[in-house]
Amino acid sequence: MGILTPSVQPEAFIHECLYTVTHLIPGASAVFYLVDSNLVPGQHLLSGIPADVHQAYLQDFLVLDPLHPRLFNHQPVTLAGMHEAIHSTPYYRQFMVPNHMEDMTEIFVRRRKRIVAGLSIIRDCAFTAAERLRLRASLPLIELATEELIPGAAHCHLTPKELQIVGMVREGACNKRIARQLDVSLSTVKTHLRNIFAKTQVNSRTELAAGSGLTYHRETRY
Repeated sequence: MGILTPSVQPEAFIHECLYTVTHLIPGASAVFYLVDSNLVPGQHLLSGIPADVHQAYLQDFLVLDPLHPRLFNHQPVTLAGMHEAIHSTPYYRQFMVPNHMEDMTEIFVRRRKRIVAGLSIIRDCAFTAAERLRLRASLPLIELATEELIPGAAHCHLTPKELQIVGMVREGACNKRIARQLDVSLSTVKTHLRNIFAKTQVNSRTELAAGSGLTYHRETRY
């Protein structure tokens, strides 16, 4: 069950996103947070993480976090993971190990290139490449949830269907495949794409797949 901050209401869509993400990855727990203008995470929403563990993180380990948004704001990435070298850091030895955390992956949500929200996914064993792909594919849902929490902050306002198509394009799906999976006509897919191009100010599927106009999708192993 999630632990709410006062600004995140029980009916907020982010709860559905947290449920989906933690069930995509067996044994995963997660923390969603908003990022202020100084790139400091706050207004955390927890799923599967004890409140005392989170409090210890905020008091003693936040500044040591190797996946802190401040370290990635000027890098064109939306998915970041741990590197083997992190295992020798105080953060890993003094915070992760005692709390049975083996691996972390961070999803960053951007608006006009700046990180405005993030999602930490933590588990007691290493993420596989396939699991990281699943997490990357969940980004459009996290973006939609963030837009609900930060009204007017989004660069554009894509519908849930448009966000789904963006995610499929970024996974390499052609128009025919998208039409089959959504059970719509090819012309409907093309119409959706034209609307997406206009809203995100991109000119082609290539730019959309690269993340232009909405977010950046390069993965980093920190």
